[in-house]
Amino acid sequence: MKKPEGRGQRAKQEKICRSCVFIHPFDSGFTLLELIIAITILPLIILIIGNGFRLGMNAWERGEQETVWTQRLRVLSGLLSQQIKSAYPYTIDVDNEKVAVFEGKEDSVMFVTALTDSAYGGFKWVRYSQKDGTLFLKEGLLPDKKLNESITGDEEVVDTDIDEIKFAYLSLEDNEWKESWDMGKKLPGAVRVKISHFEPFLITMPMGSAEKEQDKQNEVL
Repeated sequence: MKKPEGRGQRAKQEKICRSCVFIHPFDSGFTLLELIIAITILPLIILIIGNGFRLGMNAWERGEQETVWTQRLRVLSGLLSQQIKSAYPYTIDVDNEKVAVFEGKEDSVMFVTALTDSAYGGFKWVRYSQKDGTLFLKEGLLPDKKLNESITGDEEVVDTDIDEIKFAYLSLEDNEWKESWDMGKKLPGAVRVKISHFEPFLITMPMGSAEKEQDKQNEVL
C-alpha cells in the first residue's frame, strides 16, 4: 500500500512550484530586443508593400497606354492602307511630260486615289505629312489645274501625338526599297509605313504591280 504523503513533503513541493513561477516572470510579454526588431522590420514591410503597389499601378498605366496606342495605330494603319491600296496612276503634264501623281518622302506621301465621296465620284489627290509630332492630311478633287499650289496650306490635323512616321517605297524594277519617290511614269509596288515605336506594316499597291506585269507582257510581245 502506498503511504500517504507527509506534510513535509507536500510543503516542499509547494515551495518548488512557487519558485518556478518566479524563474521566468516575463514569459507572457515581449523583451526590449524583440520590440526593437519589430519596430525596425515594420517600416521595411510597409516600404516593400508600397513599392509593390506602385509597380503594379505603373504596369497598369503602361498597359492602358499601350492599349490606347494600339487602337490608334489600328485606325491610322487602316486609313492609310485603304487609301494607298487604291492609288491610281493619274497623269498630269509637268514640263511637257506626262507623269503619274505619286510623290513620296520619308515623312510625307502624296498620291491620287479613286476613293472619293459618293456625291462627287472621280478621283482626288491626298497628301499625308508629319511635322513636329503632328500628322497632317490635305486632299482635293481632280482635275485641278493648280495642283502644285493646292498642296500646301490649310492642312487637316489627323493626330497630334505621332513621334515619328517613316515611309519607304518598293521599286519593282530593281526590287529595292527607296527613301523617296519622284513623280514619274510608274507607281511603286508597295509602301512600307513605320509609326512611332511600332513595327512597320506593308501596304501593297495593285496598280503598281499591274504596271509591272504590263511591262513584262510588252517585252514578250
